[in-house]
Amino acid sequence: MEGIPIRSARRGDIPSLLLLWDAMMREFVDADPRFEVHPDARAHMAASFAVWLQEPGRTVVVAEEAGRMIVGFATGVVLPGNGWQVPERLGRISDVYVAAPRRRKGIARRLAGRLLDLLYEEGVETVRLAAAVENPGARAFWNAVGWSELEVVLERPVPDPTPKV
Repeated sequence: MEGIPIRSARRGDIPSLLLLWDAMMREFVDADPRFEVHPDARAHMAASFAVWLQEPGRTVVVAEEAGRMIVGFATGVVLPGNGWQVPERLGRISDVYVAAPRRRKGIARRLAGRLLDLLYEEGVETVRLAAAVENPGARAFWNAVGWSELEVVLERPVPDPTPKV
């Protein structure tokens, strides 16, 4: 959808970013309850967005419909490599989200593309991201735009030490 501009986020976008982040997290939890958010998560994210908008190496872009409504966002960061593997400068996409009613219009593709361009301008050698196993739509999207799996993260909760009676 060429008519929706993608631009760098501004401080005034934080309330809209939080609404979209809330919706994204609800979708994560609906898909897999292990993504349940901490009660203080929203306040943490409000503070994080405020910092990210000022932090060098951090990028937040938004899709703005009709010059006033934020319908999607993407976030990324430039990180140093781990010191024992290449790359030396690693880009990481942490979020790409589009409001459900605005999906399937190319907005996520454009957000991801703009974010990648900005990370490339920062000199990253490669870009990585994580997609939840229980989110086949996200995994299909990333595969469709040329990404491939690198590793799988496994999780095991700590057993409850309280004996069951």
